[in-house]
Amino acid sequence: MTRTSIFAVVAGWFGSSPPPDSQHTVDVLNRNAERLMRMRGVMSVGLGQTDDGRPAITLGLENPLAVPADLPAEIEGVPVVHADVGRPEALD
Repeated sequence: MTRTSIFAVVAGWFGSSPPPDSQHTVDVLNRNAERLMRMRGVMSVGLGQTDDGRPAITLGLENPLAVPADLPAEIEGVPVVHADVGRPEALD
């Protein structure tokens, strides 16, 4: 099973549409995921799409009102979009 099809299966579990298929986007994400996760306020990275349906890298942010200035708008030609995921909390 390819990485893209794994993302499609997981997206299907949550009722969302799978991300657009783009090997270039997957490669860019793989090369940059660790660096992006080290940035202040970034809680997750993944594949997604822009409002107009183009493949994109999605950054889940702890606080979308305090987006760090050093977050890129694009990486190697792939757009970067932000999503509010909040801070994870442990359950009792």
